[in-house]
Amino acid sequence: MAETSPQESVPAPVFVDQSGVRSRLFRRLGWPVSVVGAILAAVMGGSLIGMQSDAPAMEIPPGPAYLPTSGPLPPFWP
Repeated sequence: MAETSPQESVPAPVFVDQSGVRSRLFRRLGWPVSVVGAILAAVMGGSLIGMQSDAPAMEIPPGPAYLPTSGPLPPFWP
């Protein structure tokens, strides 16, 4: 592990926004995006809370029986 000696200085940052323009821009863009996200989350939460709990009955026709109820068994049955 390399340790820095007291004589070595820490390198200066490559870019520093002294004016704060970038942070103001991100703040101005961040508020509308977060408001839209909060509205979408509230709508999704409201749709889950307001769901109808009783689903309509599914009209599934009954399937064929596995064994015939009358008559001889098919040839593959012992």
